[in-house]
Amino acid sequence: MFIEPKVTLLASTKINELPIGKRMIIQKGSRDAETLTVFAGRQCYESFHRPNTATCEDADYLKRTLYEQKHWSIAEHATATLLFEGVSRAFTHELIRHRHLSYSQLSQRFVDEGYANMVVPPAIRALKNGVAKRYCLDAIEEIAGVTQNRYDILVNDLLDQGLSRKQVREAARAVLPNMTETKIVVTGNLRAWHEVIERRTAPDADAEMQEVMGQAKRHLAVIAPTIFGGSTNE
Repeated sequence: MFIEPKVTLLASTKINELPIGKRMIIQKGSRDAETLTVFAGRQCYESFHRPNTATCEDADYLKRTLYEQKHWSIAEHATATLLFEGVSRAFTHELIRHRHLSYSQLSQRFVDEGYANMVVPPAIRALKNGVAKRYCLDAIEEIAGVTQNRYDILVNDLLDQGLSRKQVREAARAVLPNMTETKIVVTGNLRAWHEVIERRTAPDADAEMQEVMGQAKRHLAVIAPTIFGGSTNE
């Protein structure tokens, strides 16, 4: 019944090496997302021959262009798609405020939530006092049991009235709490992801947000370590 957040990388930018390689040497140490971002920036000035020794390496070019000169528009060409599981509806209510990301979320109108998992807030999971933690978990379990019982009652009663399953679940979901687990696929360009992660891993951000976006950052660091892997953007 209790579940914790999990982030999975589903897709990311894959370059077509032939046209890029005709114009610019593709550096072996760069990921596809980084190569595309560098290509976009160098296309602006046709500096594919890397005239500046200080920014000859892709990592140096990206650090200077993105972080020093603040030309983040070139990072909009590379994208990544992540799957968030084990997150609460409260989490996604905040996440979708970032309108420059694209979302596909589990539908409570079509999916039976009678056996839905509940997401325990990080503050409760982190409690050191075993008695206090057990008390909080018992309270959550009690609330979850009551709401899911009422959900089942509403579903059965409304089905008896001849409503469709979609109509029934649409109405019954009203009693489900914010801690109900949901799943959501999110796609964004690297500039958008950077802005969201920078804001949502700040100390004043929601605790679940900080936890999930920390996981997201680690996945994005695999496809663009220069942008997400170091302390530069923390």
